[in-house]
Amino acid sequence: MTQITIRRLDPVVIEGLKKRAAGAGRSMEEEARKILSEAIVDVQLERRRAWLKEMKKLQRQLFGDKVFADSTPLIRQMRKDRSRHLEKLTAPPRRAKS
Repeated sequence: MTQITIRRLDPVVIEGLKKRAAGAGRSMEEEARKILSEAIVDVQLERRRAWLKEMKKLQRQLFGDKVFADSTPLIRQMRKDRSRHLEKLTAPPRRAKS
């Protein structure tokens, strides 16, 4: 795991981190790790939510409120057909009966 050192933190920040960590029953290091992780995860989640919102908007523009049928059975049948076809292509040739 990678380590970082943060220099020149304001003493107010350090004190706040100590109090926050103590209140949560964690070490300062654990609390700092949690804060940094949540900050990154929150940004990523917000980006994903924004992307999803845009995709839903685009979907409405393209298709309105149309609901499409579940294609799972069709895909499964296509896979079976493909597998059968591939088995025929790769099967050893049959010998003619004499």
